[in-house]
Amino acid sequence: MNLSEKIIKYSGYCSSGLFILIGFIVSFEVIARYIFNAPTIWVNEASRFLQIWATYLALTYTFHKKDFIRITFFYDRLNDKGKKILDFISFLFIISFSLIVVYYGWLIAYDSLETGRTSATILDVPSFYTELAIPLCFLFLVIRVFAEIIAFIKDFFKS
Repeated sequence: MNLSEKIIKYSGYCSSGLFILIGFIVSFEVIARYIFNAPTIWVNEASRFLQIWATYLALTYTFHKKDFIRITFFYDRLNDKGKKILDFISFLFIISFSLIVVYYGWLIAYDSLETGRTSATILDVPSFYTELAIPLCFLFLVIRVFAEIIAFIKDFFKS
C-alpha cells in the first residue's frame, strides 16, 4: 500500500471516528444538561472543531470512492470514452480549485499562528488548529487527484 492509499484509508477512518466521537460528546451534553442540570462549557466548541476536521478529512475518501455529487443527466448518456474525458475535465477543475484552497487556506492558518488568534469562546482554542484542517485536507485531495490523473493518462494512451 503506497502513501496516497494510506492517506485515503486513514482519513476515512479518522473522519468516521470523529463523527462517532461527536455523537458521544453531544449525547453526553444532552444527558448532563437535561438530566443532571449540569451543562458543560466545552461540548459546543469541541464538537464544532471535530466536525470541521471530520468533514474535511472525508474529502479524499469521498473522492476515492467516487461519491462526490455529480450531475448525471449528461454523464449517463455518454459512452465509456466520453465519461473518461468528462472525468478528466472534472479532475482539472477539482485540482485547480483545491490548489487555490490549499494556498489561501495556508495563508489564513499561518496568519492565525503568527498572530496568536484564538476562538472567541471561554476555551480560547488557537484558531490555527481549526484552520489547518482546510489546507491540509485539500492537499490530501490534490495528491489523490494527481494519482487519478496519472492513472487516467496511462489508461487513455494504453487504449
